[in-house]
Order: sequence, then structure tokens, then C-alpha cells
Amino acid sequence: LSETAVGAEHFSSVQKSMETLLIDGALLDNPGRIFRTINAESPLAGVTFLVFVLLAALTIMNMLVGVLCEVVSAVAAMEREEILVNSVMAKMHKLVTDMDIDGSGTISKYELKALLD
Repeated sequence: LSETAVGAEHFSSVQKSMETLLIDGALLDNPGRIFRTINAESPLAGVTFLVFVLLAALTIMNMLVGVLCEVVSAVAAMEREEILVNSVMAKMHKLVTDMDIDGSGTISKYELKALLD
């Protein structure tokens, strides 16, 4: 492609090539336009660009799915911990209520002593 108009416009240097591949290929900023332009000059280069676009899209999608799975795992762990804390709190509340013999809502020194004896 170096001798073609497409090569001179989009692939004249390494920097310009990387910019074209990143913006038009990986970030999918209208890859159809650049694909048709490249494909008109060289079908092999067009297919190569299309393979690059597909691989870049799959890679980005895979990274996003990985981040989503990590977030879901973290939220699930937090919810499990919250359920455990609520369960312990309910058991402690029942235990304290059972220890409160006179129904005052507090455990006196005598109620605690009676429980320990």
C-alpha cells in the first residue's frame, strides 16, 4: 500500500498507521469507510484490515466482559457478607431478648449472673 493513495494518506508513517488502526480500526470510528478505501486498492490489505477490526473488537469486548464479571463477583461477595452480618445480628438480638428476664429491654448485672450460673 505504500505506493498507493490510500497508503500515502493513511499509512505513510508508523505514527499515521497506528493512528489509523487505533481510531478507525480498534475504536470503530467508521471502519467501513476506511475498509472500502483500502479494499479498492488491495483486496488482501482490505481483508487484513477487516481481520484486525474483528480481533480488536473481540479483544475490547473480552476486556469489558472481564471487568463486568469482576464487578459482579465483588457485589456478590458484599451481599454475602451483608447477609451474614444480618443473620448474626438477628441471632444476637434473639439471644439478648431471651436473656432479658424482666423484659426491661436491657440485661442487668443479675440477669447476666443468672445466665452464667
